Amino acid sequence: MRLHAFGLGLLLAAPVAWPNTPLHGTLLAERDCPALVSIQRQTNPGGHRLVLGDRYPLLAKNRADATHYLVRIEGAEPSARWVAVGCGRPSAVQGEVAEPATPSPPDVRAEETPPAGRFVLAATWQPAFCELRRARPDCRSLTEERADASHFSLHGLWPEPRERVYCDVPDETRVRSERGDWSRLPPVSLTRTARDRLQSLMPGSASHLERHQWVKHGSCYGTGAEAYFGHSLALLDQLNASPVRELFIEHAGRHLSARQIRDAFHGAFGRGAGERVRVHCEDGMIVELRIALSGQIHTHARLGELIAQAPGRSVGCRGGRVDKADR
Repeated sequence: MRLHAFGLGLLLAAPVAWPNTPLHGTLLAERDCPALVSIQRQTNPGGHRLVLGDRYPLLAKNRADATHYLVRIEGAEPSARWVAVGCGRPSAVQGEVAEPATPSPPDVRAEETPPAGRFVLAATWQPAFCELRRARPDCRSLTEERADASHFSLHGLWPEPRERVYCDVPDETRVRSERGDWSRLPPVSLTRTARDRLQSLMPGSASHLERHQWVKHGSCYGTGAEAYFGHSLALLDQLNASPVRELFIEHAGRHLSARQIRDAFHGAFGRGAGERVRVHCEDGMIVELRIALSGQIHTHARLGELIAQAPGRSVGCRGGRVDKADR
């Protein structure tokens, strides 16, 4: 079939080739993800991203077993943008949409799983962390609009016992990690998609926290960096989608007790889950939750099941203020 020059020019100029499966409805953003014009080239003119909690008109999916949804983003040029399926929760009124039960990063290889064992998921409440460390690069830019002002961010996923660190890491690298010289640690090898996602949910990566976490804890995890951070963020997503985050939002600027936190874990992840959570405070503020896990972590592992198999933990601090971003 021949195309006239005019018709061919229109096809080449079109920023998005319309897929075969149109949809109507909305997408509720559950991650801060890039909004792409081209999936293949990963182009994002204007640097547009989904805003957590916002809803976007849902236009289509790229194929029957979708990897991406097409949404409309007001103010973007072009406004039709692709986002990965794990970035939001679709509510479609036309067309069949497969809604993943547990969000997971698309680039993690399912076969990359660590040996079953015990772990700790360390989730930071960034406003409190930054209240005490205002000079850090990731804290200087913290505002109420940034995602980590109202969501837990990733500190790390730590294999247990505590002494299991720096596995087969050269002495020089370990010394740099321990003394905080993280910018001189080897860069972590990640795909572009995984790196964008990590920078959004681990703001400490502005200070090269991901390099420190990888050489100290990831080296003992049993997989490559892509799976290690992908698994970490998939678990963090489940925490942020739970009533535990809602409890912190409700108490912003006020005191929250460890008992209230543990009760929220009971309700969100099952009876006894709260006894596996240690609350870490600094200067009267809740800075971090350290959640005990046990079992086989993989791309679709459920946080509640991993918590249920873990041993109990001491409560840590008895409670503190839930700080909020002050600008």
